[in-house]
Amino acid sequence: NTETKRNREQKQTNDGGEMRNFNSGNNPLLPSSSSGGKSLPKARCPPRLSAVTWISILVVSCCISFYTGILMAWTVSKDCRSEKQPSSSSPVLNRLSAQQQSTTTTDCTNVCLNAVIGGTGELAHKLEGKLDDIIKQALEKDCPSITEGGENGSSSSNNHATTTTTTKRFPKSVSHYVNGMVRINRKDLFDTYDFGVPMNSNAEKEDVLMLYDTKRAMPSDKQLKHTAEFGVGGEMIPLTDAKSATENCDSMNVMFVKSPQASQRQCVAIVGGQYQGYHIQRWMRLVGEGSKGKQVSDAPLRITGRLTQASGYDEFLYPNQKNLHFHQKIMKDYLTNLDDIKLELGNILKKIAVKNTVIVSTVNKGQSELLMNLVCSSRSRGFDLGNLLLFPTDLFSKELAEGMGIATYYAEKLMENIPQEEAARYGDATFGHIMMAKVICVQLVSELGYDILFQDVDVIWYKDPLEFFHDPTSAIANFDVYFQDDGNRQERYAPYSANSGFYYIRSNQRSRLLFRTMMYSGDLIFACRSHQQILITLLAEANSLSGLRVKVLSRDEDDFPGGYHYHMKRDSYMKDFVKGKKDPYIFHMSWTLNKDDKLKFLKQMGMWYVIDECV
Repeated sequence: NTETKRNREQKQTNDGGEMRNFNSGNNPLLPSSSSGGKSLPKARCPPRLSAVTWISILVVSCCISFYTGILMAWTVSKDCRSEKQPSSSSPVLNRLSAQQQSTTTTDCTNVCLNAVIGGTGELAHKLEGKLDDIIKQALEKDCPSITEGGENGSSSSNNHATTTTTTKRFPKSVSHYVNGMVRINRKDLFDTYDFGVPMNSNAEKEDVLMLYDTKRAMPSDKQLKHTAEFGVGGEMIPLTDAKSATENCDSMNVMFVKSPQASQRQCVAIVGGQYQGYHIQRWMRLVGEGSKGKQVSDAPLRITGRLTQASGYDEFLYPNQKNLHFHQKIMKDYLTNLDDIKLELGNILKKIAVKNTVIVSTVNKGQSELLMNLVCSSRSRGFDLGNLLLFPTDLFSKELAEGMGIATYYAEKLMENIPQEEAARYGDATFGHIMMAKVICVQLVSELGYDILFQDVDVIWYKDPLEFFHDPTSAIANFDVYFQDDGNRQERYAPYSANSGFYYIRSNQRSRLLFRTMMYSGDLIFACRSHQQILITLLAEANSLSGLRVKVLSRDEDDFPGGYHYHMKRDSYMKDFVKGKKDPYIFHMSWTLNKDDKLKFLKQMGMWYVIDECV
């Protein structure tokens, strides 16, 4: 006890000394030489707040927060109540006010989604729907005036505009691939985006339906965006221009739909949630197959080819063994002699090409008069045919062309199977075999890296067409291939209706792949007896697969007329043509049954330049 008392007294003495040293400021707080190297006692920290004080502070803070929240809630409630009274005598202003509030909500959702996943993916759609539900519930609870009437829109007529602002055009079950839509005039869309296909009539009076898979792809204009998604006041699908409609589209899938015949009831199904498809499946109510097919209204829908007519007749023809053997023989000769052919042909092309471009044509003995007319008519107008390369299919045609000063390349091993006589009529077996010569010559020149203007020998020049295709300032200068519009709108020529007797090719990877594939499709050409039908089919596939840019020079323009104009526009275009009121580049005497008709029509139009004694 005595020791304990002594220690307590010593501690009090030290505490007093420590306080004196702290308060006096005469002695340093750190050890120094004056202390003989001994450390001075440490200064005591100021006393801490008691537990009671902390509790009091916490209670006061909670009260402040609580009453602040009450004040904010009262302010919001006041604003919502005030919305029940019209802010203006104009219902249009009331509707715009509701639209702005709903658009603000949409913008907030977009920001959240972009922050989470960058705006894409399946998660985006799920989060989007969840956020919409949360926002809608909050609005219904705190601001009932905005959502009054609910999904069924049961409200008074004076407040109809605001009662439907949260009713979406599309239900949640399709929100993973469509969330809004607008209309665009068809001509406006074609003027803004050149799809390459010819634009049909009545475009100024018809609209295109644009669907959006997400709100982020919709137009930037808030009112238009809101109307595209919600349909304010029961309005129709909003109409806008092509530029505004697509300003936020990172990609655009385009589908061309033909107006069905009056006897057909057509449905279009857009299936979301699947792999992206780039072809259209066609289903019809059919009984029977091929040429025996028949459409029956009570038959079940089943898949069919795109060449099946409304009657049920399928125009597609499969290659038979004869077609296969003939094509195999040509391909065997082609592949066996390809290296030598490319070497010989390459030497000729180097000499005659102008601006890396060659005019290519082919002819057999039966069509030789038309070759003479082509050369005579062109030279009579002063056109230089120095870069024209003819691929004759026989020695007679070769000698005739060279006698007129035209460069030729005669690949006898490839052409020996091509008939020498002209086809008796368009589409017969001889015609189909002759068409293979057109494939061979174009594919060989294209493979060697040259641009090509291919034309049949029934084409007459009025202006140099190469000036049109070589114009770098042209609005259509960025396409890979250009075709004259055939004018025929049969199903088998869809969607391009490209004429295979006059076209221009820029040699690149896309175009070379196209004509290489064409070379390997000879069996189909022989079966269908149409070079044109198979070419158009491959054009559509190449456009989808490799992005081949295809441009068809519309029949409704004046620069590249042909058989369609001769037979279908006699009272309009052809009369002006004869009077000199039209200034085309060429005229193509297509749409003829046989050579006799061609000669007769050319002579009738004053397009025949060959003296009878020379034929």
